[in-house]
Amino acid sequence: MEYELMLVFKPVTQEDIKERVFPKIEKASKDLGGSIKVRDNMGKRLLAYEIEGNKEGFYLLCDLTLDPSNLAKFEKKLSLNNDLLRSLNIRKDLV
Repeated sequence: MEYELMLVFKPVTQEDIKERVFPKIEKASKDLGGSIKVRDNMGKRLLAYEIEGNKEGFYLLCDLTLDPSNLAKFEKKLSLNNDLLRSLNIRKDLV
């Protein structure tokens, strides 16, 4: 099944996201038989409210392909990532 995945990271540099943070998320999806690719790098933006003391976040919009039975496992792995402030999965057929 295909999903849109919005990721909001702590305000680190774009190089940190590419080299250190995103590969962990990419590996988590591959371990569960899925794939993920960045569709839109939205960059650093102000948050509507503070999250964990952060006023800014680094936004990535991704396309995720993953079996629905593995989605909960993937979300659990996302929640363990300390650099991730928020994430949202939406099935593409509902968009």
